[in-house]
Amino acid sequence: MSKSVSLAVSLVSCVCVLASAAQAQTVTTGWSQIPNTRLRGVCAAEHGFPQVAGTSGCDGITSAWSGGAFDTKRNRLIIWGGGHNDYYGNEVYAVSLDTQTIERLTDPGTPATSCIEAIAGGTQANARHTYDGIEYVASVDKLFVFGGSLACSSGNFGRDTWLFNFATKQWEKKTPSGPLPHAIPGILTAYDSVTGLVFLYDDVNLFSYDANANRYTQLTTADQPIGYHMDATIDPVRRKFIIVGYDNIRAAGRVWSIDIGAGSAYKLTEVVTSGGGSLIGNSYPGVDYDPTSDRIVAWGENTPNVVYSLDLDTRQWTSSTFSGGPVPSGNGTHGRWRYSPTSNAFVLANRVDDNIYVARLSAVATTRPNPPANVTAQ
Repeated sequence: MSKSVSLAVSLVSCVCVLASAAQAQTVTTGWSQIPNTRLRGVCAAEHGFPQVAGTSGCDGITSAWSGGAFDTKRNRLIIWGGGHNDYYGNEVYAVSLDTQTIERLTDPGTPATSCIEAIAGGTQANARHTYDGIEYVASVDKLFVFGGSLACSSGNFGRDTWLFNFATKQWEKKTPSGPLPHAIPGILTAYDSVTGLVFLYDDVNLFSYDANANRYTQLTTADQPIGYHMDATIDPVRRKFIIVGYDNIRAAGRVWSIDIGAGSAYKLTEVVTSGGGSLIGNSYPGVDYDPTSDRIVAWGENTPNVVYSLDLDTRQWTSSTFSGGPVPSGNGTHGRWRYSPTSNAFVLANRVDDNIYVARLSAVATTRPNPPANVTAQ
């Protein structure tokens, strides 16, 4: 049974005299928190399933190198993670920006006693460090997962592909055709809204995954090695797969770009940018594309109050500093920093004892209609 924490405001019983005009309000820029959305409040290990706690307990859901994805259909951030010895729960969490709630969508399956990719008789994905290997695939309305460090004593890396069906709340183990990406740490993925494909970069090559056909296509054959500690997104306008973060092979921060347009050779190219400060050197920063500003927008733990926006045409980063930013979690952000098209804001799941953060880069004027006149609010 799922558990949720509601943020609905209880109204004092009264008879309200309501104005006929709608009430206008402006949502200002900067950091804000959604009250009462601490993930620990719905964490399975502390709410009925102590057997999945591992060595890190609920902290491991986010701190154990795990990410998330954004369900654009329902305007909510999806969080899924754990793995290795840190956390054995494979339950799925959702943060709704519409209802302002955090919810555990599923209960965990019985944790594995060995390093296997599937649990619960092969019907569920084992928990894992997801890194950046998790995406919402709007074309099929499902969550995509590839590989990661499995929940077990040695933390072996999986090479498996799963889809989570939001309609049925069931996992689907896939046996895709085509060559599989390598089983590595720090896998990079991004969903392309133009083609409906997931693009995936392992340590040397670029792939695409077609969820409708259940097929991987290897797009490059000449190895183009990069390190890990990075995160990826897609600029759908310029047709670029963009990678940002600390490249441990080169021992320096990098911005990489791959053209994914029609007829591309998919060459890995360094983008030399300016104004990014220490953001580029972050391990596993949060990176996503903002269609409103037409920028790549990133947040990293090195400068927690600052949000950076990259103009790919000028290769210039612009920084926006706001007070009240999150406290660094220590192990990166991965996909837990995502843009909400509906809310025109970025949402961040940072630590399990933090509320969910929202970052707005531009003020938004909204109109909230009044309820019908002469209504008694309970």
